[in-house]
Amino acid sequence: MKAVIYARISLREEDIEVQINAVKKWAEDNGYTIAGVFRDTISGAIDPMKREGFSTMLKFCNENNIKTILIYDLSRLGRSLPEAVNVLRTLTQKGFAVIFTRYNLKADLKDIAGKVMIYTLSMAAELERDFYRMRVEAAKRAGKICHRPPMELPMDLIKKLIDRGWSYKEIYAYLIGAGHLKYKTSKGEERTMTYVHFLRRLRKAGLKKKRRYRAE
Repeated sequence: MKAVIYARISLREEDIEVQINAVKKWAEDNGYTIAGVFRDTISGAIDPMKREGFSTMLKFCNENNIKTILIYDLSRLGRSLPEAVNVLRTLTQKGFAVIFTRYNLKADLKDIAGKVMIYTLSMAAELERDFYRMRVEAAKRAGKICHRPPMELPMDLIKKLIDRGWSYKEIYAYLIGAGHLKYKTSKGEERTMTYVHFLRRLRKAGLKKKRRYRAE
């Protein structure tokens, strides 16, 4: 059975490949053939229909008669309960089967049990985000650094590695090993720049072009 994968991370989260690989593993274990993988690195507050990866996925599915969408969890669709449920309702009305692989759950809003399950999962995701914000605020009050590291990247070295055909992940791993991406908080704790922030810094420096969304 053919299906597509939709993945989303917000700008503060880390490597999206972790999410995608988890869904791919579920698909393999459950007999699904992946026809395309579509990504968005954007806040969950943005309407999915206005997200480049999401809208491209819908177009691809319509053109290739694919009716199954695999998503890691409900929070990938929307930040709040009403947003996520509205998007899910729109997809099911269009004839799509949506499966949340984290819960091994096929979304069904046609019966009471299905609605209760979806609402429960969405509320749990909202609580998780609230707890995260509370931890960040507590860390700020305690004087801990909660923002991205201000370090300078070795752009000349990065340019040379790009010219040699290195992938961004290979460059990222190399720079970590060389100690270029490590920094310390005000409490002396050692941290490493995340891969997402690394890519954002490259894009700002003009070294990484915006992703073209296509099926893999």
